[in-house]
Amino acid sequence: MVVQLIIILFLGFCCSYPIFLFLTPQNKIKENFYHFNLGLSIIIGSLALLINFLIRYFSLKSNVTIHQIVDYGFISIIILLAIITWYYWNKKYPVLYISILSVIGLFLLKINFYFESTSFNNIINYISSIIGTLTLSSVLFSMILGHWYLNIPNLPSSIIRRSVFVLNVLLILRLILGLIIISTQSIHSPLYGHIKFLYFLQSFEGIILWVGILFGIIGAIIINILTIQTIKLQAIQSATGLLYVNLVMILMGEMIFKYYFLTKNILL
Repeated sequence: MVVQLIIILFLGFCCSYPIFLFLTPQNKIKENFYHFNLGLSIIIGSLALLINFLIRYFSLKSNVTIHQIVDYGFISIIILLAIITWYYWNKKYPVLYISILSVIGLFLLKINFYFESTSFNNIINYISSIIGTLTLSSVLFSMILGHWYLNIPNLPSSIIRRSVFVLNVLLILRLILGLIIISTQSIHSPLYGHIKFLYFLQSFEGIILWVGILFGIIGAIIINILTIQTIKLQAIQSATGLLYVNLVMILMGEMIFKYYFLTKNILL
């Protein structure tokens, strides 16, 4: 199960992370920032595909692997990101094209891992899960951006403020969609049968989900509000420390949510 969790988290990160390069104007930040972040996405995505290849090669039992056609899609995206990184190493990066590749990657994630049905409930669940993936990428991007202020002391604080604001929007959307799912949907529990989501959260099976909700969403919003206030005081490194805390909380929440999806087909 750990292997499947790593694959879905790593591929989600690889596909969503480059989108946030839109938040950093290239005339105010060095090219090294783009080199590092694109390289990070390429490495993480490549590791996910390598793990998937090893699972297939050694015929390991796994409920979640990448379909062969979709596999080629992910490989193509990673190769294109690598080509863009190489070709534009000393040029202005085409952030729009990079973002288009990321959106295609998120679409491939939907095809491979999530429900085939296009019912309204499944669409809401998928959007909520993708926002969770974007949230994890956003907090890591903001944290790395905070460290970049050590390299460029005169970098305007408005850049990291914008990045943390986007993170806050994603967290609030995650909370709203989560409340909609919990209050309106029913799920099939192996232990209790077909029950409402709210009742499932009150059961023994659903108790761990509260950790993801309280720490990965609600707690993360509180920490992020404190981060915004810290940035207003121009204490960028202190804000970066808070982003470290938020990264741990959001990562813990996403691991719990993805675990329930992989083991119980419950998507939040």
